[in-house]
Amino acid sequence: MLRSVREELMHSRAFEAEMRKFAEIVSKNAALQKQLQAAVDGGIDRKGFQDLYIRLAVEHGIQFTADQMEIAMQEQKQGKDKILPLMVQKLISVL
Repeated sequence: MLRSVREELMHSRAFEAEMRKFAEIVSKNAALQKQLQAAVDGGIDRKGFQDLYIRLAVEHGIQFTADQMEIAMQEQKQGKDKILPLMVQKLISVL
């Protein structure tokens, strides 16, 4: 039973692996960081930021949904599992 619960959790949270991959890319890519920062500086709203982040991820071959992004953003604000890079955490804190 414990195994099936663990497997279900891993399957239902599989998007985290994809988000972590993109977080690694963002952490190492100054151009992406500047693009995200410029969007926030330009007054982008929460939905727009999610859309931009997802679009950039897709451009790098990584897929996750807006709902999954929202989960990650909420968990970041609550101090839970850190899926998003620190730089993005700081940006979403003002959205």
